[in-house]
Amino acid sequence: MSKSRSLPPALKQLLQQPTFPARASRLSASKQLPAGRSANPTPTPKLTGVSQHFQSLQAEAKQKGLGWGEWLSIATATLFTLNNPGSLQALHKFAAGDKAISLEHRKQVALLMRETGLKCIGFIGIPKVINNLAALRKAVEEDAELVKALPTEPRRQIKSDRVEAVHKAAYSLWDDIYTPHSDKLLKILGTSHPDLPIFIVESEYGPLFSSPASFTLPSDPESARVEPEWDVNRLRTSLVAISALRAQGGVGPQVTSHVWGLLKARDSIKPNDAAKAGLEWLTTEEGALWVVRTVDSICEAVEGAEEFEGMGKESKL
Repeated sequence: MSKSRSLPPALKQLLQQPTFPARASRLSASKQLPAGRSANPTPTPKLTGVSQHFQSLQAEAKQKGLGWGEWLSIATATLFTLNNPGSLQALHKFAAGDKAISLEHRKQVALLMRETGLKCIGFIGIPKVINNLAALRKAVEEDAELVKALPTEPRRQIKSDRVEAVHKAAYSLWDDIYTPHSDKLLKILGTSHPDLPIFIVESEYGPLFSSPASFTLPSDPESARVEPEWDVNRLRTSLVAISALRAQGGVGPQVTSHVWGLLKARDSIKPNDAAKAGLEWLTTEEGALWVVRTVDSICEAVEGAEEFEGMGKESKL
């Protein structure tokens, strides 16, 4: 094997091409069929239009009594799924505001967005999440004060003394979402592959989907047992699931499952939450309809755009 660090030109060129080229239809001589999937992220729509969409979403969420964390969770998960880094960076800029906004708010926005992105691993896979978390980081780096304020210690390193607590959190969350069908669903998944339910629950519903505050130990400081305001809590996790699954398409049964999960999230709402009424509305049929339609509207604004930044090339924010 060659020690050269460069791929052969022909292979490099192929990797940048779509999976298949545009071509004339065999059924209709006047019809041109589009090329296959691109190697690059989807192009960024005109940011003026995207920002206006974010502004309308924010105002609508506020009118319904929701806090910033809910609409931002939905928008972030949707844009991670659409693999649109330019719009994601524009979302961060809009939600965080300029440097005149308090550092604490800018910090909470960045932390919620990156936590949402991390949880998307369980719904859309690692590669898109890696790319879009990197894009989010580039947006954050435009604010040096914010960069210094963000925590850098991991929260999910699972050592041997924490395994039991993680498993307990995993099955508790699974049951909370899927009861009364949780056991039946595990058996169905196991018929497809015996390790499938084990991996899903113990590797995703535990260390990824559950808040790290739910698998703390008595030796942990009291602060570790409290979910931060920016955390993607039980209800927001359902919002992220619905958003990512709806935006990727083709997985209707999973969207339905997590809509039921959202409807069951009412018990997780804290009695003293300032947005309690709005959050309770979100766990109703009307609220679930709003979530799905919000995801659809973001998809239309991005995928259905007719004008793009940089003549259709990915924007450099």
